[in-house]
Amino acid sequence: MNFEFALPGKIIFGPGKISETGKAAAGLGKKALLVCDPFCVTSGLAGKVLKHLDASNVKALVFSGVVPNPTTASIESGVLEARKGKCDVIIGLGGGSSIDTAKAIAVGASHPEPIWNYAIGKTPVTDKTLPVIAITTTSGTGSHCTCFSVITNPETHQKPGMGSPYILPRIAIVDPELMLSMPRALTAICGFDVFSHGVEAYTSNASNPMSDMFAEKAITLCSQYLPICYKDGKNLEAREMMALADTYAGIAICHAVVSLGHVVAHVIGGHYPDISHGDALFTIYREVLVFNSKSKPMANKHGFISRSMDESSDGIGAAFDKFFADFAFEKKLISKRPDSEKIGRISKETFTYMKGIADLNPVAANEDDVKVILEKSLR
Repeated sequence: MNFEFALPGKIIFGPGKISETGKAAAGLGKKALLVCDPFCVTSGLAGKVLKHLDASNVKALVFSGVVPNPTTASIESGVLEARKGKCDVIIGLGGGSSIDTAKAIAVGASHPEPIWNYAIGKTPVTDKTLPVIAITTTSGTGSHCTCFSVITNPETHQKPGMGSPYILPRIAIVDPELMLSMPRALTAICGFDVFSHGVEAYTSNASNPMSDMFAEKAITLCSQYLPICYKDGKNLEAREMMALADTYAGIAICHAVVSLGHVVAHVIGGHYPDISHGDALFTIYREVLVFNSKSKPMANKHGFISRSMDESSDGIGAAFDKFFADFAFEKKLISKRPDSEKIGRISKETFTYMKGIADLNPVAANEDDVKVILEKSLR
C-alpha cells in the first residue's frame, strides 16, 4: 500500500464564523479583492464582509461579476480588477462559482498568460499565485477545500477543472448560518454534488484509506441530513452537518479526485452552460451508478453506498430511486432534447480533455458506454 495525503489549509468552522474574515485576511495581505455574485451585494452579505475587513484595517475592492459556470471572460474581468487595484489577497464569497472564480483570479492576477492556458494545463500554475480565502455560502461544491477551479470556455464548449496545489485556499470559513436561506432547489443540486463527490472519491481508482475515511463520512452525513435540509432549510443542525459533509467530500476529492459521472456532467455543462452542475449530475447519475456497480473489486463500497441510501432496496438503482423520490430536480438536459450527433459529441469529449479523470472510473468505460448512459438517462 502506497499513498500520499495532506490536509487542506486552515478551516474555520461554525455559526457566526464569518466575523473572523478580517483577522484571516490581515494575516495574508493588505488589500483584498472580494469576489462574489450580484446577489451577495444586493443581499448585504458582501457589505457585512467588508465591515469585518475594515475592522482589521484590510482595504478591499468588490468584484461582483461572478456567473454560474464561470467563464474565461468573467474571470479575465476579475483579473483586470485585481491587477488595477493591486490586490494581494483574493476572497471568494458564495458557492462554488464564486470560489472557483476567486481561485482563477488569484492565478490570472499573478501570472502573465490568459487564464485558459492554465486551465487546460498548457502552462503550469506557480507559487506566485495570490493567497485565497474561501467563504462558502452553500453546501455543495467543496471548492473551499480543494485544489481545483472549474472554468468554462464558451468558444470551445469545454469545461475542465484547473488543478494545482497553489490554488488551495489558505483559509476556508464555513459558517452554516449563511446556508439557512438556501432555497430548496439550490439545497437539492448542491447537496447532490456533495453526495456524488463522496461516491466518486470513494470508488475512484485513485482512492486510498485516508480519502476513503472522509468519503464514507460524507456519504453517511449526506444520506442522514440532506433530506432534512431539503424539507426544513432553517434547521441549523442539519445545515451544519451538510456543511461538514461538503467539507469532508472536498477533502476526499482533493486526493482521490472524481470519475466518470463528473466528467460527463462537466462536458454537458460545457455545451449547455445554463444547466447547473448538480442538475446535470442528477440527470445521468442513476445510470452511472448502475454501470459502475458491475465492478467486483468495488462491490463492498457500492454496497455501502446503496445501504446508505436505503437499507431494504435490491440494487443500487432501486436505492437511488427510493432515496431521491421526494426531491424535485429540473433535469434540464432532457428538455434540451440532444440529438444523436450531440450525444456522440458529448461521449467523445468525455475521453478527450478530461480523459485522465475518466480513467479513474472503477469500471473502464468508452464512448459507446457513455452513449448508452446518456440515452437511458434521457428516456
